[in-house]
Amino acid sequence: MRYLLFTVAFLAPAPAFAATGDIGCIEAKLGAAAMQRIGDGVVAAADNGFDPARALDPDRDELIDARQKCRNAGNWSPNATQIAVSYTQARATRLGAESALKRDGLDATKLAASYAALPVQDRRSLIAKASPGALNAVTIAAAQLQGRRHVLLYFAALAAIEFYPSDFTAA
Repeated sequence: MRYLLFTVAFLAPAPAFAATGDIGCIEAKLGAAAMQRIGDGVVAAADNGFDPARALDPDRDELIDARQKCRNAGNWSPNATQIAVSYTQARATRLGAESALKRDGLDATKLAASYAALPVQDRRSLIAKASPGALNAVTIAAAQLQGRRHVLLYFAALAAIEFYPSDFTAA
């Protein structure tokens, strides 16, 4: 998931300094329709064994433009910009995963509570490589492989949404 979250960073050199502004700036510039389209594309790519980065193709130009505008307006460092893009992708993935979970007959609200009940180290592990505890929670949440895939996408997105804002402000 971390690879997916960093695939469109397109970073330019800049001095390191603390990020200012809103980590949600890119999402706001993209809009709800693009966010849902990206999220649905990520889920479809995961379901079909394709590169999830391809889910960004229809909105790549808008994403690059929004990223640059937000970076300039917020005076973001390259690291902060990368985190903001990853956060935006996580927010989109959450939307797509919620739709998929509904189709699977799973309750996203209950799953969010299951995610929140995990110890912080298990939640954070979902960003890079899920811990055994996090994977066990995914297995308990869904019996079928496709459902587990969607729960894992959902949990990974929730983890990024939870932890990236503090990473952003420190960048």
